[in-house]
Amino acid sequence: MIKIRHTGIVTRNLNKSLFFWQELLGFKQVNSQLESGSLIDAVLGYKNVIVRTIKLKDKKNNLIELLYFKNSPNFSKKKVKPYTPGYTHISVTVKNISKIHNILKKNNIKFNSNPQITPDKKHKMTYCKTPEGAFLELVQEL
Repeated sequence: MIKIRHTGIVTRNLNKSLFFWQELLGFKQVNSQLESGSLIDAVLGYKNVIVRTIKLKDKKNNLIELLYFKNSPNFSKKKVKPYTPGYTHISVTVKNISKIHNILKKNNIKFNSNPQITPDKKHKMTYCKTPEGAFLELVQEL
């Protein structure tokens, strides 16, 4: 493996997700496209896919890809918990966790706790719920 290219996040509310990732966390949009056709059908495993993909980049060039399906198949909605099997969260390192925590809370983002200092006293961290239903782990190196 050379590197992780991006993290894909499926959203049901594109505007809410864009506000969260761009306005609250400072990611910038670098690409937006409507994808359909035989290639995307084959890769995703269902026919007649129509998906808006938006790539967002932070100051360190880390990429998030939001995917908004205009015609996704029915699925059973499962609530994701921090301990749910499978992928549950993205972890980002931040400079000032208290500042970001306050900004997100003012915008009604739900947290499991206030920022906590780890037992080794090397980090301060917390989890918040993203608009897509997963978790974002915020970590400040002390």
